[in-house]
Amino acid sequence: MKQIPVHDLIGGKDLLFVDDSIVRGTQLRETVEFLYENGAKSVHMRSACPPIMYGCKYLNFSRATSDMELITRSTIYELEGEEGLKHLDEYSDRSTERGMAMRRAICDKLHFASLEFQTLEGLCEAIGIDPDCICTYCWDGKE
Repeated sequence: MKQIPVHDLIGGKDLLFVDDSIVRGTQLRETVEFLYENGAKSVHMRSACPPIMYGCKYLNFSRATSDMELITRSTIYELEGEEGLKHLDEYSDRSTERGMAMRRAICDKLHFASLEFQTLEGLCEAIGIDPDCICTYCWDGKE
């Protein structure tokens, strides 16, 4: 039993769930369903890292065998097919129509009331390291 609900903290509440990243979304879907089954009014999600657009080819961080296993990529493909894969930069940017559409679609899939990702700039600022000094491949595809 990994999770034991505390009904006084869940029942009828709007919850904010924070996670380090969203890779495939399979564990999150189960957790969110668990929260709703135990009376949550809504579940909002915040990811501490930017949307993962590329499977890690260096440290196997994302453990994806195909980029299409990533919830971002599969969602983009569902929205636009192959054409969408030409616009990954736009989908990574929360201020664009494509970025907003991807987040809405992921919300629908995982039953989030809302979803926001950290920006790459915000992540670098938070950890105090220049982007040129860290690997950002899984977020921006730049080697």
